[in-house]
Amino acid sequence: MKKLMLEFKKLLGDPVFLGYKRGSTIPVFDEIRSISELPLEISDVQKPGKYEIVEGFRFRHSHSSPKWYLLPPEQVILTISPSYDAIDSGVSEGRRAVLFGVKPCDLKAIAVLDKILLDKHPVYTAKRRGIVGVVVEECMEPGGTCFCASVNSGPIVESGFDVAYARLDKETLLLKPGSDIGRQVLKSMGLERASSEYTELYKQMVGRAIDSMKRKLPDLERAQRALRGLASSQEFWEEISKKCIGCGNCNYVCPTCFCTEFIDRVGENHAERVATWIGCLTYTYGLVAGGHFRKQLYMRYRHYTLHKFLYYPLQTGGLLGCVGCGRCITWCPIGLDLIENLSRVLKVKNVEA
Repeated sequence: MKKLMLEFKKLLGDPVFLGYKRGSTIPVFDEIRSISELPLEISDVQKPGKYEIVEGFRFRHSHSSPKWYLLPPEQVILTISPSYDAIDSGVSEGRRAVLFGVKPCDLKAIAVLDKILLDKHPVYTAKRRGIVGVVVEECMEPGGTCFCASVNSGPIVESGFDVAYARLDKETLLLKPGSDIGRQVLKSMGLERASSEYTELYKQMVGRAIDSMKRKLPDLERAQRALRGLASSQEFWEEISKKCIGCGNCNYVCPTCFCTEFIDRVGENHAERVATWIGCLTYTYGLVAGGHFRKQLYMRYRHYTLHKFLYYPLQTGGLLGCVGCGRCITWCPIGLDLIENLSRVLKVKNVEA
């Protein structure tokens, strides 16, 4: 792992590395300065409404994701000079960076955000243009709330990366290139070509990883048709959202949610405009000067679900707004299960499915 990082440094001119950084509690997506900061010797237990760090070597992800770097929770969009006679963009040029050890689902989330924000959102664009390399860790043992295989976001990757690696066990890495940069890096590392024994083991582990996901999305096209048929059913949405408390946790941990609101902070000889995250499940999201356009909680839960599976594809040219990472289930304080609710969609009678 250390050699992989060193070769990227030599080839790409000493970029910064961004990945899951092990801290005193839960790893967060941040700058990595040494291999010792990677969560290589811990694992995580994820269940509806539960997250726990335990001993092991199968860390998946936490509440944070690459979005926390590319679209930070708080972003200064512009500042006004002390004399109030000049406006300056608060957006700085993105650092040359390598995403290191990101998961397949988060790589897919970046592809989704690219379709929506790249060349449109100044902060996201600046940071995204600075990404010069991508190293992906494929998931050989998905977490308890993962369902990436159901939405074609994992557990392995086929494109959009430079190097991908799979931890076959605690000591053995199987690496594959995904670009010319990746091929150069792996060549310079002087690695042996994997034997048929290792490649067969890899294939078996991928199959087991897919089979092990307890949550499986129902037939997607049928579910989307059913969602269209239920879009105006107040009774249905009130029923499946009755446990939701509107906290917005699912919005904030989701790697593809991108909604922000603007706050103007004015002080003595100083002013700035700041963009902050806001979630469509929270009450204030639909609150405007003329009233509230999603006053009832079921309306907001309906919007969240329809956006992920119907509206995102319209914005992105077909990509879903859900990448199957399971964060919305894990970090929901009452364990509301999105996949369980989608399964209920197909059981409703008198809708086209």
